[in-house]
Amino acid sequence: MRRMLTRSHYPATLLLIAAATLACPSNETFDSLGDTPATTTATTTGASDPATGSSTEPTSSSSSTASTTDASTSTDGTTEASTGTTGEPSNLCPEHATTDACCCFEAHMNIAASVSTVCGNESLCAPAEFACSELDQTCTAVDVKTIDCVLQTLIDDKMVGSLTVAYDIDSGYGSRKIDLYLQGDGSAYVVDKEELDVSGVLKATGRHVLRETAYFEACLAGDVQAKADCLENVLGDKASEVCTEEFNYET
Repeated sequence: MRRMLTRSHYPATLLLIAAATLACPSNETFDSLGDTPATTTATTTGASDPATGSSTEPTSSSSSTASTTDASTSTDGTTEASTGTTGEPSNLCPEHATTDACCCFEAHMNIAASVSTVCGNESLCAPAEFACSELDQTCTAVDVKTIDCVLQTLIDDKMVGSLTVAYDIDSGYGSRKIDLYLQGDGSAYVVDKEELDVSGVLKATGRHVLRETAYFEACLAGDVQAKADCLENVLGDKASEVCTEEFNYET
């Protein structure tokens, strides 16, 4: 198992690197990995005030939400609102019913740093979860069946939907979560987040070609530790599209 991030990897102060979001591309042929991806940086707001030293948090120029608000009338005649996630496209990526383009991703650069999808997606398996020790680099499975489901889906290579792999490090001291949005052609958009102690990193979100089928077949035939190591390294090459840039933060 690859060693997780450590405290020495990141500065004590919070570094926020502005996330970049691509304009919504058309459904065209997947670019070759040999090309340099062209990215479009989303306009952000937020500047430091030299007089006060205060700053505002950068936000995406496109506002969106994956939830809707429904109004209902209570018995006393007042109106109450309730919210619920629909999985429907939002204003950020209005023509996409599935997570199949960079405009489907939105970075949130706050204490609870995350990259979320604002387009619909179908979960193909329950999350593959591991409980791991950073000291001796070993992992145990929370549920082997869900891990095998994830690996079998990667072997099949033609399904469209999402998979999640999660690692709990030393009972909550750290974590890693990898979300794969499969495109049905051996590629996936990948969101990869790691935390350890008070440091965190959200790696660049982008579209990658995944490893070959034989790699995942070997993982499926291995023991739990082999499966844990395998699912940490699912990417076959560099991203052909970059949706949001990598940024570090403090928890």
